[in-house]
Amino acid sequence: MKLSGMLTIKFTVPTEPVPFKRSLVNGKRHFNDPRYSDFKNVVGLHAKAAMRGQAPLTDAVKISVVISTKYKPTSLRAGDIDNHLKAAMDALNEIGYTDDRQVVEAHIYLFKGEPQLEITLEELTRCD
Repeated sequence: MKLSGMLTIKFTVPTEPVPFKRSLVNGKRHFNDPRYSDFKNVVGLHAKAAMRGQAPLTDAVKISVVISTKYKPTSLRAGDIDNHLKAAMDALNEIGYTDDRQVVEAHIYLFKGEPQLEITLEELTRCD
């Protein structure tokens, strides 16, 4: 089976990336760190603008995320690369694609630099 790209959406989010963190628990209440929720909202707003009113992608998706953070990638403060990907993918649910289960290929890059994310979504289709 071969997959080929149909539609590409690319955008930049000029903010300090916040990696995914497990929910905090206070008694029986579960809640996310407000910085993480704010980050997802900012990514979602940029994704909506990049989608230009188009409905979320419905086929298989390839995602590329270039993460620039003020910390060295090897620093504990930079966060794990997989948690950065999860945060970006969660933020794109119901905006860039219907559900992050559609992501079948991912490329992640983590650098020290001007804080931002560069996200590219490519809708894939089967070519048999």
